[in-house]
Amino acid sequence: MPVDDALIERLLRVIDEGRRTATYKLALLLGIIDAAAMSPCESELPTRLVAERVLALYYPQTRIYVDGHGTARTPRQISMKTSSVLTAVEGLRTVAHARRCRGIDEVRSALPLEYERTLDSVEETFVRYPIPLMQVVGAGVVPFLYEVDWPEGTSAKSLRRASRDRIRLLDGVADRLVVLGPMLRPLIELHWTRDVARWTRLPMEDEALHTHLFGSERIAFRRAFVADPSDIQHGECFYCGERLGSRPEVDHFLAWSRWPNDAIENLVVADRCNGAKSDHLAATEHLVRWRVRLEMRSADLVAVAQAHRWLSSPDRSRALVQTTYTHVALGTPLWRRGKEFEIAGGPIIAF
Repeated sequence: MPVDDALIERLLRVIDEGRRTATYKLALLLGIIDAAAMSPCESELPTRLVAERVLALYYPQTRIYVDGHGTARTPRQISMKTSSVLTAVEGLRTVAHARRCRGIDEVRSALPLEYERTLDSVEETFVRYPIPLMQVVGAGVVPFLYEVDWPEGTSAKSLRRASRDRIRLLDGVADRLVVLGPMLRPLIELHWTRDVARWTRLPMEDEALHTHLFGSERIAFRRAFVADPSDIQHGECFYCGERLGSRPEVDHFLAWSRWPNDAIENLVVADRCNGAKSDHLAATEHLVRWRVRLEMRSADLVAVAQAHRWLSSPDRSRALVQTTYTHVALGTPLWRRGKEFEIAGGPIIAF
């Protein structure tokens, strides 16, 4: 069986596992995909980075969910009664709520000690169990994503003391995860939502539950918020350069469907170009303009984020865009304007 076919087959087995008792494996898979996308050209992923991405996934999911009948429930991520990971994340949310922190990045900045303690708990659990167990088939381990040299139950602290706290991706896996990630993510989220609905005993799976767990590309941006990045663009559409009309729209430069990222650095203001671009990758000329804006106006973007208590993540935004464009396949259509596209000649190196 070709390598890609074998990798995809094993990934689908993990995602579609019918006897799953927790969302840990799904969280680990998404965490690895995100960590790989944030680490261009790296074949080793620190367990701490993977744990950070897992925590970022779980944190918004600890909010109370109100179903279509008006019943408030805490979404369950595990079939058993308790989970050390979810208990730690819920505790962090309680403290953060008292400090009026909104997102996990704001929590990390305002409550560094509490954040690190929670991250310790997440990393410890995932190092002990999901990481060494995800590739187990029958009684043995059959690596298809990564190699680890520790058995089930090993502590994260012992690995760190020995400088072994890294997941070594198999040859070619990082590149394949970056390419397959945008296609795998919706499937992972679908199965994750189904698991939560079943364990929470919700009467149905609907878009509202999915949005509650994973967020949505469709955000109602306040006019005051839109005005500030518009000023950074001198009142012009980011893509065509025409003057913005009375109803400018905020666009995810790197589409949400590819890599969910609401950071201010990934948001641009556009006119009708927003609808024309849709979820396509932007053409090279727009990529260069985005890179220059990130370099030249970084402080201004951070100031906008701070003024509106919005997420700012320049490093992650840069890494996601860089990783995506350096893995563009030959023949990929890149949107220029209107119905006009350029055809990629292969990977685009613009960083």
